[in-house]
Amino acid sequence: MEYPELEEMYKKCGGKYRLTVLLQRRVNELVRGAPKLVPGEQTKDFIGIAMEELRRGKIALAEDNETVVKN
Repeated sequence: MEYPELEEMYKKCGGKYRLTVLLQRRVNELVRGAPKLVPGEQTKDFIGIAMEELRRGKIALAEDNETVVKN
């Protein structure tokens, strides 16, 4: 089964590993109370929020593979 949306996210992040790290780090920030960077209803779907932030170009992973950069 193919998932074109995921393939696009892999390309945007530089691969599956970097996408996974970015989403994991951003979800941790959201769980700890960081504000959302995209408008919408208040929800506890942190992975969905992080994915939407990535789609809209609001977050990226720095070259150190550690830091979430907010645009």
